Amino acid sequence: MIVSTALGMIALVIGLIIGWPVLVLLSIVFTVVQLVMVAAKTAVEHNDIKVAERLAAKQARHQPDQNPTP
Repeated sequence: MIVSTALGMIALVIGLIIGWPVLVLLSIVFTVVQLVMVAAKTAVEHNDIKVAERLAAKQARHQPDQNPTP
């Protein structure tokens, strides 16, 4: 995703240099979409970690004691 974002920014710069407004507009849209996708991926990964921690805590509470002490 980072490579795609970099390519979009390179296309943006090239569009600005050669004066193609359609290329500039498409590059801006593409780059914004890529940045939103990176942010969403990061948020999902963060949420997955939190859910996994909560699930592990819940399983630890509900799991019977494997080695009871006398």
